[in-house]
Amino acid sequence: MQSCEYSPKQLILIEDGSHAAQQFEIKPTAVEVNPGDTAMLTCKVHNRQGECAWLKDGKVMGKIDTKYEFLREPPDGDCSIRIRNAKIDEDDGMWQCQVTQIALTEPTLTAPEVKFTVREPPMPPRIEDNTNALPPGDPYPTQAGKSKRLHCISRKGNPPAKLKWFVEDTDITSMSNQTNTTDMEKLKTWQAVSVLDYVFQKDHNGKMLKCVAIHAAYETLTKEIRIPLEVLYLPEIRLEGQPVRDIEEGESVSVKCVVDANPQANVIWKKSGYSSIYALKDQVEFMPVKRSDSGIYSCSATNDVGTSHELEVNIDVKYKPKILKVSPIHITTVAIYNSTVLVCEAEGNPPPKYSWLQRVGGNPIAWQQRGKSASLHIHNVTYQFQGQYVCEATNVINGHHYKDTSHEITLDVTGAPQVLTDTARTKPRVVVEKDEDAVIAVYFCSDPSPRRSFWEWGSIKLESGEAHVRYIAEALHYDEGAKDCYEARLIVRGVDGTDSRKYTLNVENERGSETFAVALEVREPVAMSVVIGIVVGCIILLLIITLVILYLLKAERMCFNRKGFKPENSESDAESGRSAELIHNGRSKPGAIPPDALYTANKRDANSSDSRALYENIKPDKNDNRNENALVYASLDLPNPVKPHPRNGHSAKNKPTVQPNRDRTEYAEIQFQPKIYEQASL
Repeated sequence: MQSCEYSPKQLILIEDGSHAAQQFEIKPTAVEVNPGDTAMLTCKVHNRQGECAWLKDGKVMGKIDTKYEFLREPPDGDCSIRIRNAKIDEDDGMWQCQVTQIALTEPTLTAPEVKFTVREPPMPPRIEDNTNALPPGDPYPTQAGKSKRLHCISRKGNPPAKLKWFVEDTDITSMSNQTNTTDMEKLKTWQAVSVLDYVFQKDHNGKMLKCVAIHAAYETLTKEIRIPLEVLYLPEIRLEGQPVRDIEEGESVSVKCVVDANPQANVIWKKSGYSSIYALKDQVEFMPVKRSDSGIYSCSATNDVGTSHELEVNIDVKYKPKILKVSPIHITTVAIYNSTVLVCEAEGNPPPKYSWLQRVGGNPIAWQQRGKSASLHIHNVTYQFQGQYVCEATNVINGHHYKDTSHEITLDVTGAPQVLTDTARTKPRVVVEKDEDAVIAVYFCSDPSPRRSFWEWGSIKLESGEAHVRYIAEALHYDEGAKDCYEARLIVRGVDGTDSRKYTLNVENERGSETFAVALEVREPVAMSVVIGIVVGCIILLLIITLVILYLLKAERMCFNRKGFKPENSESDAESGRSAELIHNGRSKPGAIPPDALYTANKRDANSSDSRALYENIKPDKNDNRNENALVYASLDLPNPVKPHPRNGHSAKNKPTVQPNRDRTEYAEIQFQPKIYEQASL
């Protein structure tokens, strides 16, 4: 049965005249119902004039009591059909609402076909691996990191079920593809197949793989199948009990190799430098740990899938420093200016640091550091190095400082006397005020003891322990805190300017002698007149500098004011094509306006009888045939006024002299006319 869709805007002519066309107000839409339910397909027509009719799968359906109910000529245009006790084999299909034509020229009013679906609950879903169905609840073994393809199938459903995949509660449906085909075993039903391509990881081990079928005909809307995953993977290991602080000898240490593997793995421990296996257990223990246990230990694990990587732990046993040997053992004697070496050997972990210390001045708690290595080399022995030495070995464990100290070693220096200039007790220069007492001191060492010492200046020699007028040479003072060391003093009472000189100490013993000179400077009070003179001189110098600066600034400003200028609008020779000429004293000569003419006023000579203007307008040169109307420049050179000659009644002594132009105009203005004149004017 053919039908044409009718345009609602078309006007149909019938026998009685023109009438409004019938048209759909509400068209049918697709409907889904469960078996045995009652459903309605809604169809309403505006300005209905024909009869209502319904078609299913292209066949006209009649009114059947208790099954299909609708009005053929409803006054309100409601052609809706009510379908009772829906069955899939009777009612499922494509339905269409039509209104018959009322004239031969009018087409049948036809609505689009819509699907009336009678739901059929599909069978519960199942999961297949290569067409092998997986039993629900049985572990499904798979290897981590390898891709697997699984199928989820739901059959005999109408419409086809929607299939979704989950790992526990994580939706992985996006990794699948679903296809729906007609089920050949039952008409008007569908088979839904979802193919999942997925790579399982070790963290999926023990989780549930689910395929869920969603269908409105299910009593609970969904049915699912659950399969536990057994993911096999390589062993993964980690260490527990790794030392986070220094391991001290005598402590207890335990390190465990924790394994994560499926199936279970075996643990192997090895020690670096040894080919044999150290242990076949997951934990190694050191109770207590000894320094011989130090080393690098590694563990690994193996199962049916493979072997893990290795992890290493460094067992570094720390122990306090201990001095094993020092040399020389107790005492060593060295001649002055020779060399010697002190050696210290110690053990410890971390390796100890060394320090060589020398006792200072016999003080039991005052020490001076002489070296920072195991060996102390003294290449030029002097009396400063004489005394007691100890070696210290130190290290740090867990923030604690540990130290071991050797016994004392005595270094004895022998030789000629030596003045110790690097101490504060020996001063090469002494400054005192006039009339005060001066104390000149020299500190020296000598082994054997000095047999003679005296002070010398000018022609005077003064033995230690003697005095001369204002000069007192004290006896040598032995230093109790330093072996073989002395202090010599010379006291000068009430010094004056004549005492400013050098005073030399001479010391002798069996091995040689030593001399040392000390300069004495006597300061006299400064006179007040000298101070005032210095202050006045500084003030005068400051004033002179200020005046020079002001003069230079003023001179620079005057130089700027005297700069010349050029006419701004004058044309160049290259532009005019000819040279300008100067008219000077009735004769023409090439050149330019003298700069002095631009700043000179137009004056007359007061003593001259010539009343003619010094500067006049000059006409162009008549002999110049290049351009008769060209503008020329006037020479503004002023003749130098001279005094009258003796023949004019003046004294013959008065020679002609040049008078300076005192009435000089600093600036002048030259205006150039916009057209060429016969004369140039200033």
